[in-house]
Amino acid sequence: MKRKCFQARPNWQQEHEKIGFDYYNLPSLDGSIYWSEGVAYEFTLKQIEQLEDASNELHQMCMQVAGEIIQKGDYPDYFQIPQAAIPLIEHSWHNHAPMLYGRFDFAYDGRQIKMLEYNADTPTGLLEASVAQWHWIEQVENIPHRDQFNSIHEDLINRWKTIFPRGSHIHFAACQEAGREDWGNLEYLMDTAFQAGHRVSELSMENIGWDGQNFVDLNDQSIDQLFKLYPWEWVWEENFSQYLKPSTQWVEPCWKMLLSNKAILVELWKKFPNHPYLLESHAFDTNVSLQGKWVKKPILAREGANIRVVEDNIDQGAASGSFYFDDYDKYGYIAQKWVNTPLYDGKLPTLGLWMVGHTCAGMSIREDEFDIIGNDAHFAAHYFLE
Repeated sequence: MKRKCFQARPNWQQEHEKIGFDYYNLPSLDGSIYWSEGVAYEFTLKQIEQLEDASNELHQMCMQVAGEIIQKGDYPDYFQIPQAAIPLIEHSWHNHAPMLYGRFDFAYDGRQIKMLEYNADTPTGLLEASVAQWHWIEQVENIPHRDQFNSIHEDLINRWKTIFPRGSHIHFAACQEAGREDWGNLEYLMDTAFQAGHRVSELSMENIGWDGQNFVDLNDQSIDQLFKLYPWEWVWEENFSQYLKPSTQWVEPCWKMLLSNKAILVELWKKFPNHPYLLESHAFDTNVSLQGKWVKKPILAREGANIRVVEDNIDQGAASGSFYFDDYDKYGYIAQKWVNTPLYDGKLPTLGLWMVGHTCAGMSIREDEFDIIGNDAHFAAHYFLE
């Protein structure tokens, strides 16, 4: 794995604007912007195959662990699953409610793969992973015999065809106050569903109504299929959660609550101890001694929030690049063994491996000078040499 620099494409900003990627220039802490135009990571085909195989294997491991939890009906306390959610988790699992997509985050040094977490419910960064970096690989010059691990766009369209019958009406919703990145991702997913032959409508979560029998949109149309870029744990804290019923088809399905919770890392380590792709993980307990270097992670959080470093049982403070958000503190924490990320030109890359359905469909890279990849970390394209 190598970090390479390239000449910027002419009119690259306009190329992003054309596909709706209008948040490419969001500011970063280092004074530059979100999209790194002149940077890409080079891989070999063998490395790509290794990353693809690892993603598929880890997904199946996660599915196995989730299935065993549901089969036993024993939800460990450190998952903090609301009691009201359990019937819908179990119904959606037993009825094989289909998933759309998810993203693994990996630490990778060109040889060793370590799973950091699974963003299985509301991952963003999809438009840039799918379309923007594909345009880059098509347009950039002076890379002979190159390709990109990226069939995300085509796979999403095909997945929508599998999930719903052609012509289905799917509503797409996100939080009204969410940033442009969330809405850009939502609109991109709407487009893939439209290309799959479905009818699509957009609204905010706040504008979903209840008519006494069904969830409805602002035109009083029944919402029977809903894609929500809104975490399940927030859904169960809303008043409308009392009206949730199995007849509404949610994407992602409610069983994804188990995979998107970092407590799944604890269960994976119990089930597959010392697996080469896993980092040792435990429910965080102040009474348990942690020798060596660890990270303390909230089980439910986003954008690298509330992550602290613990070394030889002593709290070393917030990990660089992390920030504190009150709301994420209430769910609890896990301890995960520290892993070093390789340093390239002052940047630390984290790999995102995208699952569409149950198959790995592509990769994206975020890099920063900080240990934790936060909201303003840079997006870098990738390619591999055949």
